[in-house]
Amino acid sequence: MKYMEIRDLIGQELKNYAPNQLIPSERYLALKYNCSRETVRKAYEQLRAEDKIYKVQNVGWFASNKKIQYYPASIENFNRYLKSQGFSAKTELISAQQVDVFAGSDLFDAAIGAQGFYEIIRLRYADNVPVLLEYNYLPVSFFPGFINYEIIPSVEEVVKNQFNVKYSSSRLKIKNTAADEFDGKQLGIPSSQTAIRIERISKSDDQVIEFDIEIWPEDKIEMILDVNA
Repeated sequence: MKYMEIRDLIGQELKNYAPNQLIPSERYLALKYNCSRETVRKAYEQLRAEDKIYKVQNVGWFASNKKIQYYPASIENFNRYLKSQGFSAKTELISAQQVDVFAGSDLFDAAIGAQGFYEIIRLRYADNVPVLLEYNYLPVSFFPGFINYEIIPSVEEVVKNQFNVKYSSSRLKIKNTAADEFDGKQLGIPSSQTAIRIERISKSDDQVIEFDIEIWPEDKIEMILDVNA
């Protein structure tokens, strides 16, 4: 059987699966349809391109859930905007440490970055599925002792409430990228799957106060931007 025929058969069977439910393995379907695993893999890749399934590395293939609607201009934090869309939200702190430099430290004034930066890495979940790996970088000189606060739910809330620093503007760069080994392991995606990388530079007045990197599996979000005439 050709992989497009397999795709159509699997597509029909997906109606019997709940969102985020594990679906049959490539090996099982190869035996069922008397074809090679490569044929089943091509069918699965086609279904992933159609946003009907997704893969978790070293686990298997799953029926897709609805996508998270990502509004680049929104100032709501992760927990609030996921809950507003009907998802349950959870955050895991991967690491929080002080570093001397990072790829992006030149965005800050030299005097501000002289004491180093806080690097905070968090893994975000929607309905218990990892959907976002987030890196936050903040200058130590602006936010002394920052990582001693409750940073897991929202870095922005700590900036505003504990240090009385207001965000006035942000600039985003959005691009497709290959997930590196660390990012892919955290998000459970294979190296063959591209991810969406969002870099955000945040300012208070004219001063850069934070640099963020968001890594999203491409099959987990859709970008929505309202434009007024």
